[in-house]
Amino acid sequence: MRVWTSRQGSTIEAQLSRVDGDFAVLVTPEPKEIKVKVEDLSLADRQHLVEYADQPDSIITEIELGVPEEDVRIDKKQFKKLDKQLVFDEDSELLFDLMESDHFLIATAGKARPNAVAEIAERLWHGMAFQHMNFRTDWGDQKLVIFLIEDEGLYAAMGKWYIGHLKKLGEEEAANKTSQLWDRVSGTSVSLPNDVQDNYNVFSRARVLRIRDSQSRSYRKVFGAFPTHTIASTLLAKQMGGQSDISPPGYFALLVGHAYYKEIQLAEKSETTMLSADDYEGDEIAETRGFQDGTSWAKTLRKLVKSGDVKLDVNQMLSLEGQGLTPEGLVTLYSFAYYMNSTPARVSALAEMVRRIESNKQIPASVEIAKIFGFDSVEALQEDWKEFVLSRDFK
Repeated sequence: MRVWTSRQGSTIEAQLSRVDGDFAVLVTPEPKEIKVKVEDLSLADRQHLVEYADQPDSIITEIELGVPEEDVRIDKKQFKKLDKQLVFDEDSELLFDLMESDHFLIATAGKARPNAVAEIAERLWHGMAFQHMNFRTDWGDQKLVIFLIEDEGLYAAMGKWYIGHLKKLGEEEAANKTSQLWDRVSGTSVSLPNDVQDNYNVFSRARVLRIRDSQSRSYRKVFGAFPTHTIASTLLAKQMGGQSDISPPGYFALLVGHAYYKEIQLAEKSETTMLSADDYEGDEIAETRGFQDGTSWAKTLRKLVKSGDVKLDVNQMLSLEGQGLTPEGLVTLYSFAYYMNSTPARVSALAEMVRRIESNKQIPASVEIAKIFGFDSVEALQEDWKEFVLSRDFK
């Protein structure tokens, strides 16, 4: 038995009986036999059919993917405002109202409205479940907490609490970095105390989104640019898991490229700036954003690649980190994420790469990434990536 998912997000728990032409024949626990069109199944389901039912790759490569985050039907009646609040401790001023969706707990303070962010999160969750075969199983029954704070005093109090929390855990370097960046950022993550995790059945890490006056509109509509970026990054990180100390570089590059790709694909613009503390003991903070507007990124990068001012190099791209990241470098990360999501075959290869990262806790070496995408060499992968960037498909 496994959960099968349609393009629109409907699910059914069933066992595969057989594939009959264009239909997958499933048997439910009752038992009851039902037929589902293969083309209506998620990419993850079709990957399952290729790997475990000897189906041809064409059921992946020759079926239009669409945009699963837009295609899914979300039942907003399932969003429930809870009677209880999220409380860190009895004496704390950190009290949050709660809204629950299928996979998230939205904790709000101030004037923040949770509905749009809950829908963004659920749509992005479906996008991940649509593409990655074990995403749903790995997620389990816990929820991810997303804090929405539209109260500067409470945001400052949470920062003070979290810095103290890190120091109690002996994580002085993380505490120093947090104290440097907390007042500057609009989005970050925190680790939750064990009792909060147990009391609310939530994951250990939560996403904190600070809503400033200039950003409030982004949180009141589905696919607001900044919340889309941060939640997309969080979900991919959740699926990839951590990385070992001996992992080749590339974790940051893949996360950031994916987050900007989803932001621009779904919001049709970018509002996100990257901040990086260059020296935890000092006060230097690096700030990077892409070109003038997300809608111009493809055209600008195409010109730079065509003129030779930017070279598309996989190893160089994977080595990019927050410190020293330039607009050209950031948009290069975006272009590689776009490339990996540009055809059904490439999306399937991306899903395979993410599974390998999750399993091995390492980013594959560039030559292995090339093989996953069907090339004998890194140079061949780079040439195909360049051809994509120079084409009108990259837009």
